[in-house]
Amino acid sequence: MHRALLPGLASMILLASPATAADAPPGASSCTGCHAPKKVADSVIPRIAGRKTEDIVTFMREYRSGAWPSSVMGRIAKGFDDAQTEAIAAWFAAQPE
Repeated sequence: MHRALLPGLASMILLASPATAADAPPGASSCTGCHAPKKVADSVIPRIAGRKTEDIVTFMREYRSGAWPSSVMGRIAKGFDDAQTEAIAAWFAAQPE
């Protein structure tokens, strides 16, 4: 395998590893498939662990309404109501950065 491909491959492997916290609310595993629990070098997908609850909720509402264009996040956000979004956001906000 070419050395230049290794960082990208490592990022994909880390991003595919879901968090296994038993206290995670339903739906949180939908996020951890792409949003890595630990910082991944050169990833364009932001970490959400440790972000403010209000920020996560705002982004999800904007994705859901279409105010923030996306290829995937809009479809994911539409799968959660406000209560579910707030529970997921609060859980991620409580996770260590």
